[in-house]
Amino acid sequence: MKKLLVILAIVFFSSTAIAAMGGLEGHKAYIYPVVRISTNMGTGSGTVIYSKLNNTKYSTYILTNFHVISEAISIDEEWNSDLGKNEKVERRGLVYVEIFKYRNISIPVGTMRVEADIITYNKTEDIALLKLRYEDEIKNVAKLPSIDKLEEYKVMDESIAVGCSLAFPPLPTVGIITRINLQLDSLPYNMSSSQVIYGNSGGAMFTSDGLLIGIPSKVATAGWGTPIPHMGLFIPISRIEKWLNDQHLNFIFDTSKNEKECLALRNKLIKEKKEK
Repeated sequence: MKKLLVILAIVFFSSTAIAAMGGLEGHKAYIYPVVRISTNMGTGSGTVIYSKLNNTKYSTYILTNFHVISEAISIDEEWNSDLGKNEKVERRGLVYVEIFKYRNISIPVGTMRVEADIITYNKTEDIALLKLRYEDEIKNVAKLPSIDKLEEYKVMDESIAVGCSLAFPPLPTVGIITRINLQLDSLPYNMSSSQVIYGNSGGAMFTSDGLLIGIPSKVATAGWGTPIPHMGLFIPISRIEKWLNDQHLNFIFDTSKNEKECLALRNKLIKEKKEK
């Protein structure tokens, strides 16, 4: 009887597993939305999560890690002659986003390098949002899960990490979800066996059906800091969408929200805080 139960369990697991998409469909879902991000100090990855028409121009937003773009931000103390005191001044430099072009589906043949502005960021959360200065549509956008499906993936589900490892064009690695809700510095992370390599930071973690479920952010280390790439930690999409909601940027994942109205509310609240 015990042997029969094991066989039935294996058959059930195999029948419900979803294989990763291949061919053009897989490239559009996993690879094409991932971009390379560069500052004067290095490169990382990002993911196109929004590209929609706003009046006559397209607005395109890129999700990445704070640590990927941190060198483009400076906070200095300067003398304000009007107030007669020193105050902190923040400056945000330009970030460059490279969107890859391909031949025969898979062969990268170059990039379109576009300037982008840092819209908002949070060092503790290690999340940042960029907006392209390019105003045409970007056709390949990562698919975000709806609010009611943020936590549907489980341990043992297939995962696909995609990022510009070592500054290469986007490279996919396939594995499984190995840990849910691992607490680090009082923040939740998930873990995958999909290899995460230097340069993957800010890229994408997908389920096999093409849903974006997080941003690769860290890897486990051993000994004197030796990275273990198949123990990759990613910021879960639930945390990302909560952060976007707190920033009044929920139009990115909520189709019932309007970009213009959300940005107007956000700017109003920021102005009010500065005036206090």
